[in-house]
Amino acid sequence: MNPWRMVIKAASLWLTALGLALSIPAVAANPEPGASDLEEAAESDSSEAFFAQARSRARAPATSLAEIQRLLVPDIRVYRPEGPGPFPGILLLHGCSGPTPSHESDWARFYAERGVVTLAVDSLGPRQLDWERVCNLETLTGRERAADILAALDYARSLPFIDPERLALSGFSHGAWTIWEFLLLASDQTPPLGLEEWPPGGAHGVRAAFLFYGPCLEKFSVPIPTLVFQAENDRYIDEAACIEHAQQLQRDPVVQGGEFELHVFSGATHTFDHAQPNPANRAAGSVHDPQATRAAQEAIERVLKTVRAPARNPVP
Repeated sequence: MNPWRMVIKAASLWLTALGLALSIPAVAANPEPGASDLEEAAESDSSEAFFAQARSRARAPATSLAEIQRLLVPDIRVYRPEGPGPFPGILLLHGCSGPTPSHESDWARFYAERGVVTLAVDSLGPRQLDWERVCNLETLTGRERAADILAALDYARSLPFIDPERLALSGFSHGAWTIWEFLLLASDQTPPLGLEEWPPGGAHGVRAAFLFYGPCLEKFSVPIPTLVFQAENDRYIDEAACIEHAQQLQRDPVVQGGEFELHVFSGATHTFDHAQPNPANRAAGSVHDPQATRAAQEAIERVLKTVRAPARNPVP
């Protein structure tokens, strides 16, 4: 039996009595001083302000898509189904503590069994970044890391066994934040931090986005169906902010381009889908929740039908 969960879709609404909070604000010009690190923000229940402050002060060195590909592509791990293809492809973006091999392989197996190639993108290792600095939002914020998505999509489209018209994105925690930033940037083709311009091809072929326990930001208009999975007992992310976001879409659905579906799992924690949480996850109190994980997979399976379908109107 599935755990109790709240589901909000763009066209329908099912809610129970949970308190609401304001969604994470847009980048502020002069944010108030806040917590010094993520743990302090979590303890003081100020994670939303912490994210907003990090977004406002984010900077990135100038780079190019070719340079990012040169850096990342050698470390992209490709998991493919049996057969010649071409198959649909999905990018997997890890959280701020870096890739967890068992988590990555579990999701790669899930997708391979459904005829989808997984490309797991390591954003930390090739850059030799300290994961604690990334988790504290001191470096590689989501708006900078969104360039990794562009680089990996361009690489995926070049592979002969991947159909460039049938792509999807999946991110976890920091990876989910990165995808939301990518969707915002794709809406008006604003380049990620560090890039001079939005590249040709950009989000072409992306048909769906699956976001696990990341922050909910401003509305985006790019027509990519998006599933968001949140945990009621998440130490870092307030699911009420995402509920408010979904309710705003109920009132003004035209401002967001694709279908938006929010799932909130009762009793679940951050990284609830990790069968073998890494030390950083365990220290944060994360607990594997097989029922919530399966419920998320069932929701993804429904959307994968559209990802696997014949080509439709492309996203630029």
